Amino acid sequence: MNENTDNMSPAEARELLARADSLGATSINAAAWPVAVTFTSLAIMGSLLMIGMHIVTHTGYGAALLACSVGAWGAITASIWPMFQRSTKAGFTRRFVTSLIAYFALYVVALVGGAYFFPSGNLWFYIPAAITLAAIGLAAAFRELRA
Repeated sequence: MNENTDNMSPAEARELLARADSLGATSINAAAWPVAVTFTSLAIMGSLLMIGMHIVTHTGYGAALLACSVGAWGAITASIWPMFQRSTKAGFTRRFVTSLIAYFALYVVALVGGAYFFPSGNLWFYIPAAITLAAIGLAAAFRELRA
């Protein structure tokens, strides 16, 4: 390549544009991992919480503490991981917020429904709730990775 950009050949210009495009694509593709990790973490915590809720409702101790602590850690995870991103893909905010609202709405419905309808625990409620929370969290992670 020439030192003086006024004398750049068309081939050199194409090479520079291709390199710039490659760098841009690489930085945008790398932006998806914090969100994918966030939703994968939420999927794991939510599904484990549903099984934990069934266990503690049989013992009669710690259900509220378990639900609040997992919810707090979920909110912390959902807030901190995206801060590590330096660049985002187009439409990130809308995808992230809608996925997060869907996940936490389902989380609250599962907690309230389980506590109200099954105060002594019911494995037939908590296992499907765990699977559903895991599926929603993982779907949100894959949604961000595919975007």
